[in-house]
Amino acid sequence: MDIAYLILAHDQPSHLRALVKRLSTPDSRFYVHIDRKSRLEDFQGMGDLPIRWVQDRVRVFWGDYSQVEAILRLMGLALSDPDFTPARLVLLSGADYPVRCNAELHAFFQAHADQEFIDLVPIPSTERNKPLALLTTYHPSDTASPLINRIKRVAQRLGLLPRRRDHIPALGGMQPYGGATWWALSPEAAAHVVAFLESHHEYTEFFRHAVCPDESCFHTVLGNSPYAAAIRPSLTYSDWSTQRHRPEPLTLAHAEFLAHDPERQPSKIWPHTQPFLFARKFGPESRDLLRLLDALLDSEAAPPPCAKPRTEPLPVPALAG
Repeated sequence: MDIAYLILAHDQPSHLRALVKRLSTPDSRFYVHIDRKSRLEDFQGMGDLPIRWVQDRVRVFWGDYSQVEAILRLMGLALSDPDFTPARLVLLSGADYPVRCNAELHAFFQAHADQEFIDLVPIPSTERNKPLALLTTYHPSDTASPLINRIKRVAQRLGLLPRRRDHIPALGGMQPYGGATWWALSPEAAAHVVAFLESHHEYTEFFRHAVCPDESCFHTVLGNSPYAAAIRPSLTYSDWSTQRHRPEPLTLAHAEFLAHDPERQPSKIWPHTQPFLFARKFGPESRDLLRLLDALLDSEAAPPPCAKPRTEPLPVPALAG
């Protein structure tokens, strides 16, 4: 099962190396975008790893369309690689790590080759904190200059830039969807997203000024596409228990859950269990947890093969819209 891992990174070069080494197999490749605001020199010394680096890097800002641009450059690099034809594209951050061994990851994607994995909830959604304001609020694009960003905010307060807008014309009657940034798509679904954004300029321009468009731009395209019926939730675990703007860092407090076949529990949005294959967010406070996970994954990778792959079919979701 040829897998292309698309990784957005901006710090923790040692963790990026560990992530790539952990996921490396003869049938996997890695495409990495380093935030242009980061020092590329910090990520040197990885020539022994099967990485292709995005050369035309983007300055990535939180909640900004620049994150969508960086993801699109990763997708374009993977889809146009003449030396590798992936059967699955998996989007990760540089703060992610697998919670299943490679044999199980590949077996899972092989067994679910006809399914797409991306969170998909209709906007607005109170339960998933996806208000319509994410689309109807006009978000001036961020720049590397704090002064210019401040001027844009002042211009907005003075009415020189819009504050609210109508999302319906740009979406052309499509139901808006949202969810977490991270996904695992077939190359066909990924190519559909890229082609749609290239050919629908009004849609693309609209999302350039949405709030957190990486959590709705791709989702809306796929939720209104022929791939919608095959969509299942994201395979990446994040701890949002404190309801803050960012997920909680993972520590040994998460070990009991992550080390024992972690699964997405049923909810109103997705009333079925589904395995998690990856987790985030790993940082300096995660060292002990990473050592535990590495020991577990190393033991599972040794003969006999790691835990039985989850090959049972996942149920068909009922998309509201």
